[in-house]
Order: sequence, then structure tokens, then C-alpha cells
Amino acid sequence: MLMLFFITVLSGYSMTAKGDLVIRLTFGLINWKNGYFLHRKSTYLLSILASIHAAANLKLELLKRGAKETKPLNIFVLTVLFVMIAFFTAIEFM
Repeated sequence: MLMLFFITVLSGYSMTAKGDLVIRLTFGLINWKNGYFLHRKSTYLLSILASIHAAANLKLELLKRGAKETKPLNIFVLTVLFVMIAFFTAIEFM
């Protein structure tokens, strides 16, 4: 997940006016032409992983606060996860 974040930051910076530093740092692998594609795809994957992380922590937090039954809690957390993934997918393909 940290590597995806690093790629997102580098590809975003490569699209700016000072992107020559990124080209030298990555030995030409990330440049202005493929920076936009890498930025969009890595941002999408990073948002999906962040959604999974948030849903898992939501379940743990609700269990810590005294949720008694786990089946409705699992259904709620999965619903939140799927809504977040659907939202990020809709943004990606608009």
C-alpha cells in the first residue's frame, strides 16, 4: 500500500512543470506521457485498499464499543465497503 502511495505521488508530480526530477529519479520509467495513466490507476487501487482498511477498522471499532451480535455488524460493514468501492469505481469510469 505504501508503494502504491509512492507511485501516486511520483506520477502526480511528474505531470507538473518540475517533472524532470521524477524522470531522473525513476530512470525514465515515469514521465509526462505515462504519468497520468499511472496516477489514475494507482489512485483507484489505493482508494479501494483504503476502503477495505476503513471497513475493517469500522468493524473493530463497533465491536469495541459494545456491539453484541456480529452477523448484522458484518452485513453493515460489507455494505459500507461495497458502497465505497462502487463510488470509487463510478468516479474512475466517468
